[in-house]
Amino acid sequence: MEIFTKRLGLALSVLISCCAWAGTVTTKDGQGFTGLVQFADAEHLSVGPAKGPRKLIALADVLAATFDPPVNPDQLTPGAPMAGKGRGLLAAYHDRPNFKGRVIYRLDETIDHQWRSKQPVFDLPRDYFSVRWSGELEAPVTGEYTFTVLANDGGKLKVGTLEIGRMEALAGFRERGKVMLQGGKRVPFVFEFFDNYGEASARIHWQGPGFQAGPIPSQQLYPAVPVDRAPRGIVGQHGFLGSYYQNRFFYGDAVLAVDPKLNFTAVKPPKEFADKNYSVRWTGQLDATHTEEYTFKVETDEGVRLWVGGRLVVNQLSNRALQTFTGTAPLERGKRYNVRLESVHRTGGGRLKASWVSKSMQEAVLGGDATSSFFEPPIPEALEGGEVEESRMLGVFSWGGSRVAAAVATADDSAVRFEEGSNPAKISTVNVARIVLTPVPERFRARLAGKRKGILLRNGDFIEGELQELKTDWLTINSVLFGIKVYGRGEVIALMLGKISDKPVRSAKYEVRLENGSLLFARRFILEKGSVVVDDPTVGKVSIPLAELEELRAVKR
Repeated sequence: MEIFTKRLGLALSVLISCCAWAGTVTTKDGQGFTGLVQFADAEHLSVGPAKGPRKLIALADVLAATFDPPVNPDQLTPGAPMAGKGRGLLAAYHDRPNFKGRVIYRLDETIDHQWRSKQPVFDLPRDYFSVRWSGELEAPVTGEYTFTVLANDGGKLKVGTLEIGRMEALAGFRERGKVMLQGGKRVPFVFEFFDNYGEASARIHWQGPGFQAGPIPSQQLYPAVPVDRAPRGIVGQHGFLGSYYQNRFFYGDAVLAVDPKLNFTAVKPPKEFADKNYSVRWTGQLDATHTEEYTFKVETDEGVRLWVGGRLVVNQLSNRALQTFTGTAPLERGKRYNVRLESVHRTGGGRLKASWVSKSMQEAVLGGDATSSFFEPPIPEALEGGEVEESRMLGVFSWGGSRVAAAVATADDSAVRFEEGSNPAKISTVNVARIVLTPVPERFRARLAGKRKGILLRNGDFIEGELQELKTDWLTINSVLFGIKVYGRGEVIALMLGKISDKPVRSAKYEVRLENGSLLFARRFILEKGSVVVDDPTVGKVSIPLAELEELRAVKR
């Protein structure tokens, strides 16, 4: 048995058949089974429908087992409504961290962005920006839903009556909240995010009755735009989002509309606009039908620029006569490419027709089924280098690799004590290798990898020495260079007390992840009513409510 996951009705040496959740079982010979998974006895799992024949599988044959509900919601909820018909959210990207300054509007299918050190969108800085996603969320079935905010730096989520997150200049955090939602009913959904410095990421995951944790599907999200901002509404799945500005510089708030095709005898601005000196930016994504070079054409009597997949293919913003401009871009079949067309209208109206053609495709106007006004974020795993979940760097680390994700109250040479109500209440200092008090900026992370004992300060300095005492507001260190030295707790990022082992201790048999982000290594379990005691060789015995278990894996040697 190598993997058992969340809400584990856990028993490795005792009988359990009381509680069952749906999930999957994979055996060592490669077979897979999906349905309600439960312990039939101490040595067997059973899997199958709630009613009817069930498969009995020996634990010795199990490669992996999950106790999450399957993705298909109506397997557990007969009569559950069909999935929603949404498309995503309205996103307002600001070039300042306080939701002010220049704003770029976009329609995003979901919130699952890992920009790292790159620009979030065109013309925005890599740092000190903010984004507000707004709309409505429709739950597929009635029940309790868990939302998780993963943000670097700060983010605050509002879903119906639920509010979670922190608008602070953090180096990343992870926070969860639960809320009851009614199936088929829409509730307000707003996520505000800002980046301060360094790597940036903004991700919202959810989990509910009948499906596993993951990004919110676009069909459950609906963009919400005030009538004065979008008189025609944001309707239509295909085409481009047009942002109409009352100046020639694409600046300020815009009036928004989805234009199904970029083919205008005369571009018509909103009624409140003057008949000249305005600008329009159309954005969306394009699906290539063949892998080859495409030619893009723009016929216009106004200034125009066109980008395809980040490539500037037409650059004629000063144009004032009716002309046709062309440019080329290589595209691959099955990939979606960002498209941006900008037009400056100095004299009002203006002919504009944008089309594309290739060796295998006849010329066609940009728009229609091959385009989407909503943006699909890149798959996080596909980004170069992946992502460090910064919140996983916080907490108290034992020398054996365990991590307790709880706030530290005090520490001395005998014990590290956590804030009241934490579990565990304390851990022996001799087993502690690192205490991380606040998120570690990207540029300082390498300084935690050394073997030296000491403290890492907010300014990046590492003061070598031995910890004497940590209190609520200050700490004392016996510095190699300065002797006994006192620092304010707010000055300190992390304390290094020893080295973290590359591998778990030999007696550890299982890796246990908890809902709050803690990581424990267990040599054995003791089942109690509603909870399980995890016996961690370097942390001690920790009683964990079953509902807080997220994952259990066999330790690989």
